[in-house]
Amino acid sequence: MMSARDLSDRLCGAGSGGPLWGDESPVWVDETDTVDRRALHEEVGRCHDLLVARGVRPGDCVAVQLLPGATLFALLLAIWRLDARAMLLDHRLTEAETGSLTRLCPPAFHVRAPAGTTHFTGWSELLVEPGTGALPLPEQVCLVQFTSGSTGQSKVVGRSAASLDAEIDRYAAIDAMPGTDDRLLLLCSPIHTWGLVGGILYGLAVGMPVLLPSAQHGGALARAAAALEPTAIFGVTTHFDLLGKTADLPRLPRLRVATSAGMITSPAVAERFRAASGCRLGQVYGSTEAGVVTADLAGRFPAPSVGRPAPGITVRATGGELYVRLDETPYLVDDGVARFSDGWLRTFDRAAIDEASGAVTILGRADSVVAIGGIKIDLMEIEQALQEHPDVAHAVVTFGSVIEAHVAARNGLTDRALAAWSRERLNPLKAPKRYYLQEKLIETPTGKVVRDRAQLLSAFHDRRTAAVDADQGDQ
Repeated sequence: MMSARDLSDRLCGAGSGGPLWGDESPVWVDETDTVDRRALHEEVGRCHDLLVARGVRPGDCVAVQLLPGATLFALLLAIWRLDARAMLLDHRLTEAETGSLTRLCPPAFHVRAPAGTTHFTGWSELLVEPGTGALPLPEQVCLVQFTSGSTGQSKVVGRSAASLDAEIDRYAAIDAMPGTDDRLLLLCSPIHTWGLVGGILYGLAVGMPVLLPSAQHGGALARAAAALEPTAIFGVTTHFDLLGKTADLPRLPRLRVATSAGMITSPAVAERFRAASGCRLGQVYGSTEAGVVTADLAGRFPAPSVGRPAPGITVRATGGELYVRLDETPYLVDDGVARFSDGWLRTFDRAAIDEASGAVTILGRADSVVAIGGIKIDLMEIEQALQEHPDVAHAVVTFGSVIEAHVAARNGLTDRALAAWSRERLNPLKAPKRYYLQEKLIETPTGKVVRDRAQLLSAFHDRRTAAVDADQGDQ
């Protein structure tokens, strides 16, 4: 069985045939500096010594909650070098959110940075705090992650070193995947599955430089794309939407691959990005539980297709839902929902598999179909119709007692105007009866729009209350 230390050795170049620690080849690059393998080797050693001095032992679970940067990933490699387990927590979580997750799976230690660096290639000082009541984990687990929580309570997922190692090799076998001679601009979160395994860990394994932007707004993304000269870009829909709308986005002559994950990218966003950059936009589909499932990096299949299953992945569509074959349950905590049975992970995504090409098309969530007056109605169909309005940035349609539309609106769009527009395009049963318009819908740390009705309503009412309070304060 592959150990966490074995995986760390592979990524650090300790084995034969891979990039070597001692050289000065670039590992991570931002607009201010470069981290090479020699510098990373030194930082991994510093983190390792700190962990040992604070009492971390093989098998301990260490929660890591830092700004994404070189120190975070040096610490991850150091944890694995100790044959300990790493739990990744998003630095943007509030104390209450962090506590909610760590109560589900208590770690033995928690690492934070008292004052984090503002750029990826900087180094941070670390504070290692012991925890209490650590949850015993299966021997093979080396990484603990939490699902996005876009549809409700986050789930606790454990990944083994062997599964991460296999996923790195799976990425290497995907058609059009960037390699050693490429430069990957990573726009998505590097601590979540797409950015972590497909970006950071894969880049270390094959010796591919990973490039990082200084910020997440359109201007910063465009500046990074121009200054860092990527041959590939990985991100989520929001990033490519911003790039496509950036007026001064330069042509990127070296760019050969641009791929989005997370939410399915709309044809309008994909076409706008292609027109602005000259590169077709591909799509990857995966999950925290399974890693990459399907991939169409070069954008050969039109949305909502997400490409063919990745090498070594077996999928099936049963009852209109997508299932993924796994060797064992990925869940560390049972939430009472039948998500894994007889070697199959239920994704809760509705899907169709084309017999000729093998390509998978995602049709929406299994819980997006509701019955009204004895007629089945697909809420995703309504969302797609709303998304066609030029002043709708994002839309999520939910069902309580009636159909409700939660909309990120722009240019002064009102609920009455949107309702009138919808009635012209949707039959009376499908047209939403309630509209909740805001400047922006709440998102998970990975950039996914939250789909849980209770959370959406709570956020809407909180913002309305805050707006009223602000108005009263001006009087």
